[in-house]
Amino acid sequence: MLATLIVLTGVMAVLVGGRANVALGDPNLPNISPHRHFIQNGDRLIQVGPRVCDDPSLQPAFNQFHSNIHIPVSGSPGPEHGAPGLHNFKGPEITSRPCSFTP
Repeated sequence: MLATLIVLTGVMAVLVGGRANVALGDPNLPNISPHRHFIQNGDRLIQVGPRVCDDPSLQPAFNQFHSNIHIPVSGSPGPEHGAPGLHNFKGPEITSRPCSFTP
């Protein structure tokens, strides 16, 4: 029983540590031109992500969000984007609009 608990604790530490490492951002990302991101589900648009159009001080957070959502993990376009369920043309999708667009 104790050995199982030790093994499970070790596995959990590795998994949590690995996920924490993924969550670290790259402070050297280039600035992305401000725009608004939405989840589109049918006719509904729900704004998501840092609202850099409304608050320019959010630019670093916007760069991180944008890179995590749009940048392909493999380096080539396709369904392996950072948010594959939002890039597969099935159900809700991520979309963007210019800053001048107000929902």
